[in-house]
Amino acid sequence: MKKNNNSLPAFTNSPCLVYCPEDVPLSVRLDVKTVGADRISIHIIQSGITWTLDHPISEHPILLLGFLPDGEAAISLKLKGTSGSLNYHKKLKFRPFAVPTNPLEMPPIKVFHTEPNRMSGKFTFLSIRRRAIGRPGNLSSAQRKFSTQWGMLIAIDHYGRIRWIKKMPSRVAGIERLKNGNLFIHDTEFCSREIAMDGKHVNSWYAEKRPQGHHPTAIPINVESLHHQPHQMPNGNFLAVSGVSRLIKQWPASVHYPKKFKEDKNIVGDKVIEFTPAGNVVWEWNCFDHLDVYRVGYDALDPYWHVRGFPNHGDWTHCNGVTYDEKNNQVLLSLRLQDCIIAIDKKSGEINWILGDHAGWSKHYKNKLLKPKGDCFRWPWHGHNPRMTGSNQFIMFDNGIYQARPGHQRVPFHKSFSRGVEYRVDPSTMSVEQVWSSAHKEEDVKERSWAMSDAHRFMDTNTALVIHSIAMPHDRNDIGMDEDDNTKRYVSEFPSYARILEYNRKNIHDLIFDCYIRDENEIIQWEVFSGVRVKNLYPENANVIWTDGNE
Repeated sequence: MKKNNNSLPAFTNSPCLVYCPEDVPLSVRLDVKTVGADRISIHIIQSGITWTLDHPISEHPILLLGFLPDGEAAISLKLKGTSGSLNYHKKLKFRPFAVPTNPLEMPPIKVFHTEPNRMSGKFTFLSIRRRAIGRPGNLSSAQRKFSTQWGMLIAIDHYGRIRWIKKMPSRVAGIERLKNGNLFIHDTEFCSREIAMDGKHVNSWYAEKRPQGHHPTAIPINVESLHHQPHQMPNGNFLAVSGVSRLIKQWPASVHYPKKFKEDKNIVGDKVIEFTPAGNVVWEWNCFDHLDVYRVGYDALDPYWHVRGFPNHGDWTHCNGVTYDEKNNQVLLSLRLQDCIIAIDKKSGEINWILGDHAGWSKHYKNKLLKPKGDCFRWPWHGHNPRMTGSNQFIMFDNGIYQARPGHQRVPFHKSFSRGVEYRVDPSTMSVEQVWSSAHKEEDVKERSWAMSDAHRFMDTNTALVIHSIAMPHDRNDIGMDEDDNTKRYVSEFPSYARILEYNRKNIHDLIFDCYIRDENEIIQWEVFSGVRVKNLYPENANVIWTDGNE
């Protein structure tokens, strides 16, 4: 790039497009050389929609984002400088290539309702998963490969149109956008990855003691696994969850009669770690050191860890989300099989409070249990992934399944109370109130989500995004709840789907976005593990102004 403020902007080469790798098929680079220009306006028309990227001049090819999977795009260029502007004399053409056409590889998105002007941001990143229908422990090796050796990250706009794709070689769990604009994900290989918008893997970390063994290029973290939802700290470090294996004497051998049947059992609990970009663990909190190992939850004997490289291990805590409350220097973790959210004082390691049903906690924890406050209050059951919305205030997804602790009768799956819910904790009175919920009564429940799922609150629009990851069939009262019970069809043997909703927080009956990802032939299950809403596909520090339409 050359810059001459005394002359009109000019092109010094014939601009051309440089294709990106096949794993990011909706992206392309613009190779353009100029003189006398500060910025370049890139106007794109494709399949009846238009958008303009106002980009700083760069010495390197410019990454163009936002293309649709289908149709040829026409790209117009205009240089802008202090001495004037100049249009390029012809349009460039781009047709995305290597876009999946196999319905087993492309998520089928169908929007039923959208009001873009009322929604926060412009785009939603989603971690997409697919799964063969069947009990996890009974899947063939081909079915397991189909489910785990494939993944996809996408960004959709407010009309549900896919505008960015990153193909992944393995199943993806949580997704977060880092301060630098890159994406941060966990995958099923117990790796954490930082991915730029051009699809490049900027950094990778892996659990050094993982069952899969050594990773040739990633930075080792001295743990057994990395799983579920990652989180970036304000200091630039990362919070992550790691499963820890231990042999426990006389552990419950039945979730229905936990006090009656016992056996020595290898189990997996969790610890939360903070690690630096260099891979050093600088803080950790281990559930084995602080919680009652004999307090088990429903699903504790399912083969969750067995199929992930920990043969015949019980599932004790199943931490599925971690976040940081900066105002109070505390870490919140969601323990699915303990049916609770726990707040940990980061400095002392002490438990500040426990939000969850009080059943089954020993006297040692009684002074940590929060008391419910207000009307229409419900505890979360087998919930997922808290996200801070204020001091001692957070939103999460409450799967609302079972609604009971082991030894007590469960609510059947077709009566699950799945919802997004926001809680506010008052540590001074050790109380908690429910400040928002996407469902107050049975008829408000849109979907019944067996596992995973996500929720966000948006302050600018006073709306809430609720992602149902594995929505179960409606009007079925015969869904089995125990994976080892072959007398009934288990929940994973039914076709399921994902549904994405955005609510007006003032009126939960006022939906402003409603979208399904569903195989209409019910051959496979489509899932959305989690999502992130953004204003721009480009990082903020890229200084790219995105304008929709012909404005």
